[in-house]
Amino acid sequence: MASIPNPTLAAGLEALKQGNYQDAIAHLEGVCEMELDDSIVTEASQSLVQAYPKHGQPEKAYALCQHLREHPDPQIQEWAAKTEAELITKYPVAAKSPANATGFTPLEDQGSSPLKLSRKPNQTASSSSLLPVPYSPPDIPTLYTPRPRWRNCGRAQHWHPLKSPKMKRLWLVAIVVAIAFFWLLRSSVEFAMETINSILVELPWFQPFQLLYRDPTLALGITIAILFILSPWLMDGLLKQFHGLEPLSLTQLASRHPESAKVIQKVCRKRRLPLPSLKVLPTDATVALTYGNLPRTARIVVSQGLLDQLKDDEIANIYAGQLGHIINRDFMLMSLGVLIIQIPYTIYWQIPQWAQKLKELLLVKLPGARGWLSAILLGITGTVASLSYSIYWVLSLPLLWLSRARVYYSDRIAISTTGNPNGLTRALLKIALGISEDIQISGQTSGLLESFDVLLPVGYQQAMVIGSFSPTTPFEDILKWDCTNPYRYWLIINSAHPLLGERLHLPKRYAHFLKLHAELDLPALIPASRNRAEFFSKLSNSYKALPLLQSTLIFGVIMGAALRGILWIIGKLSDLFDIWQLIWLHNANSFIDACILIAFSISVFLWINNYFPDLKPTNIGTDPDLGDYFATNATLPPDSRPVLLSGKLLGRSGLRNWLGQDLILQTSTGLVRLNYCSYLGPLGNILPQPTRVSNLVNQTVIVTGWFRRGVNPWIDIETISIEEDKVIRSYYPIWITILATVAALSGAYLIFQVGA
Repeated sequence: MASIPNPTLAAGLEALKQGNYQDAIAHLEGVCEMELDDSIVTEASQSLVQAYPKHGQPEKAYALCQHLREHPDPQIQEWAAKTEAELITKYPVAAKSPANATGFTPLEDQGSSPLKLSRKPNQTASSSSLLPVPYSPPDIPTLYTPRPRWRNCGRAQHWHPLKSPKMKRLWLVAIVVAIAFFWLLRSSVEFAMETINSILVELPWFQPFQLLYRDPTLALGITIAILFILSPWLMDGLLKQFHGLEPLSLTQLASRHPESAKVIQKVCRKRRLPLPSLKVLPTDATVALTYGNLPRTARIVVSQGLLDQLKDDEIANIYAGQLGHIINRDFMLMSLGVLIIQIPYTIYWQIPQWAQKLKELLLVKLPGARGWLSAILLGITGTVASLSYSIYWVLSLPLLWLSRARVYYSDRIAISTTGNPNGLTRALLKIALGISEDIQISGQTSGLLESFDVLLPVGYQQAMVIGSFSPTTPFEDILKWDCTNPYRYWLIINSAHPLLGERLHLPKRYAHFLKLHAELDLPALIPASRNRAEFFSKLSNSYKALPLLQSTLIFGVIMGAALRGILWIIGKLSDLFDIWQLIWLHNANSFIDACILIAFSISVFLWINNYFPDLKPTNIGTDPDLGDYFATNATLPPDSRPVLLSGKLLGRSGLRNWLGQDLILQTSTGLVRLNYCSYLGPLGNILPQPTRVSNLVNQTVIVTGWFRRGVNPWIDIETISIEEDKVIRSYYPIWITILATVAALSGAYLIFQVGA
């Protein structure tokens, strides 16, 4: 069968409709060979089943049906079985032909893409025998035999660049993120202005600033425009001042990593881009980031640790991926957003130094006021640091969606440029391992890793999971939760990066597309909800999957919305039939708010005991292997696992950790984040306390609590201690109970107001 230069599904379907089966088969086979979208390949394969018998090749249709019967979608399986039975009835000879008579051998399981193709070495790309790959979902968790971590699988020697993906989704995400970020920034500024004036009104001898009563939209827009224009140089100054940024010439890079330098030149020449400014950070952490406002002002920054720990072909993939951000123009919005959130983060990070200098200065002026002066200064600076960090955290939320979406496009460009998907897989895994090692050596999460997290190839929280397994543990064990947990799409919403296991399915599929052995044998991807019924089923069971606060809030909102609809209908009908006693129901907003609050509080009271089971000697796991806990693919946050762990407490000390934002337990089997909470919630952590958890940093501690497996596993602390008589208790369950009680009382008050 003659090959088609640019096969498309639409052309194949049109030819099939017109009865031109030869062209239809050529187009559809080409789609199965070249396309990487699962749904398109599936549709093309189904159409081939119809076209083959019409062209006198029923045995191919029969073989194709056999493979489609192993598809993860039950509807496709049912269709394939029905069609196969019809073929056997109509073409009995076809069923007797060997399934592999076409000359193709099946590849390894390709996750959610069961229809990728593999040719024997002596077969050309124009062959007409294109069969989908058989899909073999595991019935039980896969048990992997120990093997060295790196297979060092090969790369393509000759390849054609992959076709460019559609950019509409990325552009849509960027537009929504830009609007959300501006709205959130504007709301934050308005809130700050109103709060300042409200405080000044209550204080004697002060007058509110009239300027703060004005609409900040225009001034904020002008400020953002100025920051956007100056962003490359401001980011340069920030990285140079606090992280030692240094220039890196292309010649210097080529002397040690020639392929990386060639890739940069090749991409820039092909895409007609100016060469980006190359820079290096003198840190052992494996990081890479790109920023700028236009392609001509773009900077690509890598760390010395990345250059030292990765091989040349792996570094070339990272550079190609960073160039992908420049090609797709997503780096411009991300650079502006990261620059803006650096403002509160820098204040938070520098507060301890400023506080120390101010303390020394005041003690010189007021030597007799050492005690009360230190207490007041500590309280003020600690509050300012915690508030600044909270602002940074809130403003970074809109950027998370774009940060997750854009890496798939840059990964595609990296593989298309280098023809080395296995190199990209190793590069991302080594970056994760390097970040985890840096956290353990430095004893805390550096400001660079946290404040620039949305620009990094791999997030530092995901890196801790990768670094929590023994060197002989296969990566497939580590990443199977990322591929198979059905609720992972919901739990990823507050993460800056896509799940690494799901992300690495892309280079695995490209490796098979290029006829290479894949670096990883990842388990099959379990897709998101296929239909509305499955979606609503997952939604109704969200309390079994989501953290307690999220699931109870969802329940409260759904219940409130349902009641709002019912009462609105009753009110409208009452208005229609002149039942004046019930007309008010169609506009009972306060009553609806009360229903939401009460539904939230009731759900908390119903589920809290199961979420926080009693810690008893009979059910508590003492120093378990964290790697085993991480690798359990069916575990979700509500699946509480009481634990008692001993290890070294890592994290920032002093004012930088009053909120408990950087508490990590280093055990003999890995790293795990700790969640500490006062009885008044996270913000209550800044109130005066006898002993702060941050004071225990770098000490050996004993932690009891509840282990939870999510995108980034963590432990809700019950107690943390260094000795039996020095115990710090966390009040997370009590805080949630207080929150539910306040919600119930507020709902009751609103109902009383409606009745009055």
